[in-house]
Amino acid sequence: MAARDNPLRKSADSIQALADTVNSENPHIKVSDVVQFCRLNYTFLFYLGIAIKFTDLELQTKVDNLVEITMKYDTIQTLVETEIKNGFAKDNSSHCRNLVRLKRIINLVREVMERILEHGWRKSLVEIFVVAYEQVFAPYHGWNSSDGFILSIGLSVKDVIAALERLPSNDLILQLLNEDEESAKEPIQKYITAAKAVLQYVDNLFLSSETGAELLRLI
Repeated sequence: MAARDNPLRKSADSIQALADTVNSENPHIKVSDVVQFCRLNYTFLFYLGIAIKFTDLELQTKVDNLVEITMKYDTIQTLVETEIKNGFAKDNSSHCRNLVRLKRIINLVREVMERILEHGWRKSLVEIFVVAYEQVFAPYHGWNSSDGFILSIGLSVKDVIAALERLPSNDLILQLLNEDEESAKEPIQKYITAAKAVLQYVDNLFLSSETGAELLRLI
């Protein structure tokens, strides 16, 4: 029987908690709750293997950045509105830019999970990851853009391809998560559904202003 507290289920429950606040009578997302979710997601991503671990390392940087501002901003809405108002939201090191990049990482995980549900665990995770990456990141710098890819995850394309070839088997990933193909469907679907609500909320925050909309188009 699948463990009820494994990293996959903890990550799904955590993003569901974010979605619950988004879908409440007072839609919001606390910065501290995002930090909590990212820490749980960090653990889960480790189990997906080396290729996703690259994104995982990038995620840790984002978490460290958010921890620094939990005392300054209560919600991500306050964060976005304040930085845009003060005119430094588009700075490369701004918290707004960090939030946009974090949003893309969450979206990448959602894309991977959707393809796992669609194709099952018999399909190569390498193929799933590549297609998911192209869907999420290619519009900004493309899979074949070495400079863009290095900017995104801090590694050369050559390093990434080599690592993709060393991914653990899907059976091993399920074993590490103490899940089987059938039991994994429920937490994966929970993550996908909740992530869509959270991502839409974040998009709406940025799209409410011209500067915010521009940020969504930047690397």
